[in-house]
Amino acid sequence: MNKKKQRGRCLRGATPTLKARFFSQISHYKSRLYSSQVRSLILVVLLFFLSVGGVLVTTQVWASTAIGQTQQEPLQLVKQAKSLYQNRQFESALTVWEQVAAAFAAREDKLNQAMALSNLALTSQQLGRWEQAKKAIATSLNILQTQPKTPQRASEGGAALTQILSSTLDIQGQLQLAVGESEAALATWKQAAEIYQNLGNQNGAIRSQINQTQAMQDLGLYPMACKTLLKTLELDHQNCQITKEELQTLKERFVNKENSSSLDILALRSLGNVLRVVSQLEQSQMVLFAAGQLAQQSGDSQNLAAIYLSLGNTARSLGNRKIQLGKPSEQQPALTQSICIQAASITNAAQFYQQAATCYRQAESSTSSDIKRQAQLNRFSLLVQTQQWSEVPTLLSEITSHLNDLPITHPTVYAHIKFAQSLMCLQSGLSENSSNALSSPILQLCSFVKNTPTGTGVKTLESSKIPSWPEIGQILQTALNQAQQLQDKQAEADVRGYLGGVYQQMGKLTEARQLTEQALQQKSAFNDSSITYLWQWQLGRIYQTQQNQKSALQAYTLAYETLQSLRKDLVGINPEIQFTFRDSVEPVYRELVNLLLQPQASQQIKQTEINQKNLKQARDVIEALQLAELTNFFREACITSQPQPIDQVDPNAAVIYSIILPDRLAVILSRPQKDLKYYATPLKPSSQPGEVGEVERVYDNMLAGFTRNIYSSNLDSLRPQQIFYDWLIRPIEAELEKDDIKTLVFVLDGVLRAVPMSALYDSQKQKYLIEKYNLALSPGLQLLYSASLSPNKLQTLVGGLAEARQGFSKLPGVEQEVQEITKIVPTEVLLNQEFTRSRLKVQINNVPFPIVHLATHGQFSSQAENTFLLTWDGRINVKELDQLLQGRDRPGRSPLELLILSACQTAAGDNRAILGLAGVAVRSGARSTLATLWSVEDESTVELMNKFYSELNQPGVTKAEALRQAQLFLLRSPNYHRPYYWAPFVLVGNWL
Repeated sequence: MNKKKQRGRCLRGATPTLKARFFSQISHYKSRLYSSQVRSLILVVLLFFLSVGGVLVTTQVWASTAIGQTQQEPLQLVKQAKSLYQNRQFESALTVWEQVAAAFAAREDKLNQAMALSNLALTSQQLGRWEQAKKAIATSLNILQTQPKTPQRASEGGAALTQILSSTLDIQGQLQLAVGESEAALATWKQAAEIYQNLGNQNGAIRSQINQTQAMQDLGLYPMACKTLLKTLELDHQNCQITKEELQTLKERFVNKENSSSLDILALRSLGNVLRVVSQLEQSQMVLFAAGQLAQQSGDSQNLAAIYLSLGNTARSLGNRKIQLGKPSEQQPALTQSICIQAASITNAAQFYQQAATCYRQAESSTSSDIKRQAQLNRFSLLVQTQQWSEVPTLLSEITSHLNDLPITHPTVYAHIKFAQSLMCLQSGLSENSSNALSSPILQLCSFVKNTPTGTGVKTLESSKIPSWPEIGQILQTALNQAQQLQDKQAEADVRGYLGGVYQQMGKLTEARQLTEQALQQKSAFNDSSITYLWQWQLGRIYQTQQNQKSALQAYTLAYETLQSLRKDLVGINPEIQFTFRDSVEPVYRELVNLLLQPQASQQIKQTEINQKNLKQARDVIEALQLAELTNFFREACITSQPQPIDQVDPNAAVIYSIILPDRLAVILSRPQKDLKYYATPLKPSSQPGEVGEVERVYDNMLAGFTRNIYSSNLDSLRPQQIFYDWLIRPIEAELEKDDIKTLVFVLDGVLRAVPMSALYDSQKQKYLIEKYNLALSPGLQLLYSASLSPNKLQTLVGGLAEARQGFSKLPGVEQEVQEITKIVPTEVLLNQEFTRSRLKVQINNVPFPIVHLATHGQFSSQAENTFLLTWDGRINVKELDQLLQGRDRPGRSPLELLILSACQTAAGDNRAILGLAGVAVRSGARSTLATLWSVEDESTVELMNKFYSELNQPGVTKAEALRQAQLFLLRSPNYHRPYYWAPFVLVGNWL
């Protein structure tokens, strides 16, 4: 293939059509310039260059390249500078732009001098000469902003001045983002967008808006970035909850567009990236494939390389599951026909990253070089995670060489950090004892996929070929020097934090503490606290290692408070430093509680005498952990209301808080007008890594007996329930009786949330817990006021699905369940074909039913996208519940008092699936939710619901008491006395 043809296939910049038009019009305007000295024509040419300039594209969107132009004598210099820049001869281009700027200055041609200085700044950025770039852009802006606004100036060049100003602001925004000044870049691009709008330059305005979203993402403002991109793409949403149908319509609009621009592709790619971060993974995939199809159609291999990088990240977020591309006629574009594809198909993240590098080689530019860097780093991280060691040495060498050649920029600093982080994980994987309770929290970011088919085992990788801890420290020292050269204080702070982690692993605790403290001191000067908690946590662990419990507690408390301040934007974390909630946030809460519930080393206090201040803080931290888990479940802030104190709700209720710690099950009892009480049960440590803990083991044994439905009343079969009773209730049963407690409210932790508290068994009195108390569950965070339902306020909307739908089996008992309910309380029924999403919404909004009862298949999962309720025509996802019930929030409307889900179950094999139940309870806005922990029998459910409504119809009976009596009714029946039938029903929220 000849060079000319190759350039037509993998372009470096504009499309062939645009280039042809560009050179044609250049010749036209050149002849006019040489034939006339009229200034207005110079400005016309200037505006032309501004309008046709391509865009600099990395993973971001940049300002116009070499802004254009001229007078008769400097015209050749301008042409030369532009040519040198486009051919990446930046040193030579810089020299010529300096000559152009000087020539225009000598002629006192301020507009063209400003233009030349802006291009000089742009070129300086390519060389990493930040001070020179800052000086040039500042001088350019000063010239432009101080030009006299006379009538003559307005008629001759007002539009030209404004156009140069907007493009110069674009370049300034690029410069600010490159040196880590994201807030300033955001403000600059907003100003540029406003100017473009005033000029009627729609493309310029769109480009600046897309640029803004990159700054927003750097600042962790992902919801704002998503909303901005949706508006740019003419999808006006208030949040990122976009349906697949809407995205399909969006995709078709762009794919069928005759001439999709690079801005269309960039907007879609940016949206795909944001959707991934907010856990709209399938939507992210759809948008990125649409962007890929557009890039393929336009021959834009540079954008295509970036799209493959994004697809790799999304595939990885999906758990490295296979992504089916489909046939060309199906919903996914046929990327296998792309100009940059070598393989027949792409099925996982690693191959996407490899394709990004392939496209990079065909579209070499500063932008695609950045893409290659990111693809290499992400692929290296993935190889470490999946322990595919055979490819590690080669890729490690390539990355090391590539990093040394990168210009000094803010992304380059974080490339060194990301590389060092992967190497730290690699060292952790190679060292059996490198990761422990007091190692650097950075190692919490490491996650390994054990026993992968392609992995060859840790021992096959020679440790001598892997950078040692001191060598990793040297990589970070290089990053520190670069950050200092850039005067990028935030990046400098993060590098110091990582260096502190390296020294911590090396056992140099004094240096580790000093570096970590320096990182925190520098971080305090900025509003960005997204990673501050990590260094506070690291400092706490260092103090613990040094046996300084008081300072450790202070550091942990600060980390906790930082996470609380981030609660509403918990997912808005720097994407360069990805982590999972369970590994990298949750331990902060648990380790803080562990410290609070231990006496000081210098004090010989019994555990039961831990001071009330620590107990109250520990209780608050446990509740905060529940909220943080739900925030992470939804990937957005889910609750803003404050809980009511229990003694203001029910003076006869006690709350039992539990938290599973490494060596014990800790429990706090809270009663109205009483001091908190703490008790704990030692837990047997796991004998080997990966082994389930003692709490999980007892739970598994209990669940096995329930789900097999082979239950007998002998004591051996009740053993798991007895153990849980002895852990949670036995230490306090005397006090509960003394205080005349009627209701127990559980704020449970981990797998305990899936334990049916009603089935806990007192072996001494031979009674189940449900025989002694009303029971309720609470996330500990949304206890909204609710009065008991009176008999004349039991209007109920019943939705039921008895027939098999969408792969789910029949529920023959549903029809009888519905019929029985209609005999007891006034009802409106939607059954089978009538039980659709739209009908349900209409009924809920038209009539203020205090009770909504849904007898249908549903599933609770630890993932929001897999938590749903089944209707005749589809599924209602947990995130859509508030939209379905939003009419209840109108002023003057009564709240939903009780939501009943009588046929749902927790996802099999998902020990954290009960989060889905809490999620449904929260999202529905109901004061109380009645649901089941596992799939229940039809006939027994009919009996239980019949009794529940009958009890609820009695004056003064609370929801918890009604459920208790219904469960006791089954317990005392000959057919359904086994816990399998009655134990899974749980009440979440307000029990009154």
